[in-house]
Amino acid sequence: MIKYLLVFLFTISSTVIAQEVEQAASSKSGWGVYGGYQSMQISGVEDDASDEELEMFETERLGSFYIGIWKNTDWKIGSLPITVGAELGHRGTKTTANLEFPDEEGESMTVDLSVDILITYLDLWASANYAMSDKFNLWIGPMFGIHLDDKIKIMGIDITQGEGADFESILGNDFGILLGAGYSISENISMNAGLYHGLKDHDGGKFNNLFIDLGYSF
Repeated sequence: MIKYLLVFLFTISSTVIAQEVEQAASSKSGWGVYGGYQSMQISGVEDDASDEELEMFETERLGSFYIGIWKNTDWKIGSLPITVGAELGHRGTKTTANLEFPDEEGESMTVDLSVDILITYLDLWASANYAMSDKFNLWIGPMFGIHLDDKIKIMGIDITQGEGADFESILGNDFGILLGAGYSISENISMNAGLYHGLKDHDGGKFNNLFIDLGYSF
């Protein structure tokens, strides 16, 4: 009798535990939102510049914020689960140049020129995720950026295409590789940091971003 009672209790408790696990799993939709900060630059243009040009200009980093959403999927590459997402992100760079012009007396005069280029993209991405532990994971995947808008400033003044400057070669869609790491702060909050390396050539250079963000899953 006691044997049957123990079996009965074990069956009931197993059923309850299974239902609780199933409910906990179903309460997580696999969706999440995130937002963060990125440091942007275009690199490689120096490779095609002459020594004289390198003495005149240099590229620096711009900063911007971004927001996005993600969705965990049932897809896998081998044993690695796939996450997909979309974000309102940016690419950009800052170029400073030292230009010499003759003044009214015929002597050379140096003018410091700065150009800020900030390009807004709708970024679509996917990543394969490798869990190092319960809290720490690594991920890598492609990202494709659809060009939405751009802002160009020369010496702090907003300009548009055709106003004495042509930046068409640096604009347009973009694509590259994401590589990063994630850490789970709590059940719903996570932190990610990584880099984006562009693969498309933009006037001799490729975009590269460093980024860090916080995410919330629900």
